[in-house]
Formats: sequence, structure tokens, C-alpha cells
Amino acid sequence: MKNYTHLLLFIICFSSCVNEVAKEKIVKNKYIDSPTVKKEKNKEELTEKKYNELAQFLGGYNCKKDSSLKSLESSQVFKDYQSKIDMLWRRTEDKIPIMKDWSSKELSDLNKDGGTLFYPFSGADFLHADLFFPNHDHFVMIGLEPIGTFPNLRLKTKDSTFSIYMSQLKKSMNAILGMSFFRTIAMAKDFKSDLDGTLHVLMHFFARTNHEVLLQEKVAIMPNGSLTNDLSELSDSTYIGNRYYFKRNGEEKIKSLVYFAVNIQNDPYLSRGGLFAKGLKTRTDLVAYLNGIDIKSTYLKSASYLMHRPTFSIIRNLILNKSQHLLQDDSGIPIKYFDSNIWDLTYYGNYSYPIPLFKERHQEDLKEVYLNKDKTKPLPFGIGYQFRRGTSNLMRASKK
Repeated sequence: MKNYTHLLLFIICFSSCVNEVAKEKIVKNKYIDSPTVKKEKNKEELTEKKYNELAQFLGGYNCKKDSSLKSLESSQVFKDYQSKIDMLWRRTEDKIPIMKDWSSKELSDLNKDGGTLFYPFSGADFLHADLFFPNHDHFVMIGLEPIGTFPNLRLKTKDSTFSIYMSQLKKSMNAILGMSFFRTIAMAKDFKSDLDGTLHVLMHFFARTNHEVLLQEKVAIMPNGSLTNDLSELSDSTYIGNRYYFKRNGEEKIKSLVYFAVNIQNDPYLSRGGLFAKGLKTRTDLVAYLNGIDIKSTYLKSASYLMHRPTFSIIRNLILNKSQHLLQDDSGIPIKYFDSNIWDLTYYGNYSYPIPLFKERHQEDLKEVYLNKDKTKPLPFGIGYQFRRGTSNLMRASKK
């Protein structure tokens, strides 16, 4: 990227404080940084207008006068999209203040000093990551959905794919805004199109959660688990993801989010669509990257009860060993794995049985906890597979 030449002047510094800049090595216009790096870069070194212009447009907002996408704003395609997406957001916008108030009361200590949020099985769900962990300054999100490519919307208007693209983006938002989770199979289908990955939905969420997108770049996991944005000399098996730099409007702190489309079960994975991916037993690069993350909090929602299975023991143990805090619904890690000598557990909402699709993942010991109302606290909103208010549950786990 052309602006990267300016980064040769970037100052390398150290600090033991979470919110200070960590060591960064710059070699031939390339950075190699450890997964634990907390970078607070100068905004001017990062900002390219096109990234925030796209985010605002995909968010359904009118463009600034000098935006390169301003001419598309008057199109009927955008007007229809804007109207429908605003309507789709109304129910979520009614719920957001309730969720923010709950988070500020129940998770205030988690959000006090920033830190890194690990959100596996996330898809493109930045919305809930931001709602529950608004002061975390680095986000690591993982799913099976592809990372996506930066679109040329002006070109799409010329080749007649603009309308299809905007319609597909709106369609992809139906589940997450209506039910609070993405449906993996549906998203896999949606992303085999002009809407080719999570980038487009993440950009939408950045705008809708009141953030300015400063930069998006591709990054790769090196064999030792470090990240690089130099993609010139990589093997065909290298994992490549997207990294975003952004800031909340009205604030100066620059945050980052990394998204990788990878398989995190123990063994190889073969999807219905024919995707084959090696598992954590053999992907030592991915394991090194995950082990290098300084995880303050982990969030698990609508995780298909995968970590109930022995085939997901590696990622389950990594989360339990490295996380200081964990927030999850019952689709995350079964409570039998939480050692009471290590963890303090707080239960919210209601639990009786999983939805029929996952009935075999019922936890009788969890049901017993929820039968004792003295051990549970209210949950004033719906979330997860049982997304209606009064049927949902969350559990907070914090190390003693």
C-alpha cells in the first residue's frame, strides 16, 4: 500500500502497560509483529478515505460531499437499500440500550483497562463484540466464512452487479439482526457471490456501531505464529486474513480487529461445499498464533455446541488456559470443564433445554443450577439460539 512508505519513520518502543505500544520490527517496508502487539499508531499514518467511505455507504448512511461514492447515493438501488436496512435495524436499535446498560453493570471490570477479545465461531459478528466489550482495544475473530475482498462499487454500477451486491448484503443481515446470530450454512451460500466474505458485513457493522474505519489490509500467519502484511513470499498453505484499524467517533484510541477464516477443530474439516481445511493438530502456525494472543476475554455465542465435542478439545483447552474472563451462552463450553477452584461463575437468564436441533447437547448439571433461582441473575434481553427475551442464558466466568 502506497502510504506504507511513511511507516519507515515509525518509532519502535516498548512498554509493559496494556495500553502502551509494544515492540514492532520493521524490515524493508514490512512489519512482522507478535500476536500480542497492542499498536497505537498515528491516525494520519493509517487513514485512507476509501475505507470509511465504503463503511458509511454499506451502513446505509448518506455520503460526505467529497466522498468518491457520493454519486451512487442518488441511485434507486441505494435508496431502496437504505430504507430496508433502516427498517431491519429498528428492533435491534430498541434492544441495544438495554444490552449496553446490562454490560456496563455486569461487565464493567472486564472493560476497565482495554485488552484483547478472542471471539471464535464469530463469523462477521462485530455487533455483539462491541456491545459487550466496548473498551477492548484488539479483537481476534475466527469463522469458516471467507475473509472477502474490498469491492469497487463504481465498477459494479457499470457491470450491472451493484443491485445484486446491495441486495445480498441486506439479505445477509436478516439473521444477525432478527435472531442475534449468523446461520453458517446460509452465510456460506451468501458469500459465494459478489458478497464474497465477511469484509462487507464487518464494514457495515463498523459504521452502524459509530466507528470510523481507518485502514483494512491483508495479513498472513507466519510459521512461528507472528503476523506480517508482506504477502510477497508466502507458501500456498499460508493462512491470510483481514486486519482492520478503526476508532470510535469522538475518541482518539485506535483499535484493531483481525479476522481469519480457519478450521479450529482438532482434525481436518470437509464442508458441505467441498472446503477442506487441516485442523489444529497439524496447523502448528495457527496454534502458535492463538497461543501468542494475550487473551483478556473470550466470547462464545451460538457456537453450535462444538466445544461439547472431543474433536474441539484443543481450542477448548486453549480458551480455558489463556482467558482471564469468558462470556458465553450454553452453546459454548460445558460447565463441567470449569474447575470451581479456578473459576467464579455467574449465571444469567433461563435454561431448560437447547433448541431441538441440538437437543443431544443438553446439560443436566446446568439445568440444576438454573432451577435454583438464588444462583441466577436476570437477563433483560434475548440472545443466541433461544433469542426471545426470557428464554436466553449467559454465563460469565472469571478466574479467581
